[in-house]
Amino acid sequence: EVIGITEEFKTPLTPIKLDIKDLAIVIEELTILNHLPCHIWHDLGLQLGLYQPTLEDINEDNNGDSKKCFRRCMSAWLRGEDKVREKGGPSWSSLATALDKEGKHHIATNIRDKYCQ
Repeated sequence: EVIGITEEFKTPLTPIKLDIKDLAIVIEELTILNHLPCHIWHDLGLQLGLYQPTLEDINEDNNGDSKKCFRRCMSAWLRGEDKVREKGGPSWSSLATALDKEGKHHIATNIRDKYCQ
C-alpha cells in the first residue's frame, strides 16, 4: 500500500549561499540582464572581500582583459577566497550590498527583488 505525502516543504527566506557552480548565472545576471560593465571588476572585487594582491594577480594573469578579469574575480568570490566570508560569504545579498557600495543601486535593487525576497 502506498501512502501519499501531502505535507508541503517550505524553504525559509534566508540568504542563499552561492558557490562556484553558480558562476554562469551570476555573470549572466550581472552583465547580460543588468548590463554591469566588466571594467568595474576590480572595485567590485574589493567590496566583495578580495584582497588587492589577489586582484593584481587576476589582472596580470589575464593581461588586463576586463571580461576575463571579471570572470576570475567572480570565481574567486564564489570560492570564498581572502576575506569574502567576513563580508557575508558569496550570496545574492552580499553581492547586492557590494553593488550598492559601488553606486550600482538599480542592479542591487534588481538582485534583491529577484533573489532576496
